[in-house]
Amino acid sequence: MNLRRTMLRVAVVAAAASLTGCGAGSGPSGSVPASPSTSAASTAPSSAPAAPATSAPAATSSEPAAVEEAVITIREFQYELPASVAPGATVTVVNEDAAPHTVTAGSEGDFDAVAAGGETITFTAPEEPGEYPVICTYHPQMSATLVVR
Repeated sequence: MNLRRTMLRVAVVAAAASLTGCGAGSGPSGSVPASPSTSAASTAPSSAPAAPATSAPAATSSEPAAVEEAVITIREFQYELPASVAPGATVTVVNEDAAPHTVTAGSEGDFDAVAAGGETITFTAPEEPGEYPVICTYHPQMSATLVVR
C-alpha cells in the first residue's frame, strides 16, 4: 500500500511541476518549494522510458545570432538586471514581490514600466546605447543601472 501512495505522490508532483513550467509569463514567477514527502518519493524507481537523445542542427553563418533574453526580476525590493540589453530589445519585468514597483529611467521619457505585485510586463529598451539609471518611483531606495549595448 505504501508503494501505491508513493507512486501517486510522484505522479502528483510531476503533474504540478509540468503545470508550473507552462505558466511562465501569465503570473508571478518563482520556484515551488519541495515538500518533505517529495524527497522520499523521488527515490522510488521509475518505470517510464527515458526520452531519446536528440541533437540540434548546426547553425550556419547565414543565420542571425541568437539574442539573449532580457529579463529584469524584482525580488525583495531589489532589481536583478542582466549585464546588458540590446538597443530596442523587449525587456521582460517579473515582479515577484506582492507590492507594485516601477522600472523608471532617470531620464524622463526613456522608459517607465509599472508592474503590479506578482505581475509580469514588458517594455522596450532605448535605441541609444548607454547606461540608464533606474529607480522605482514607489520605493526610491530601489535603484540600479540598465546597460544598453
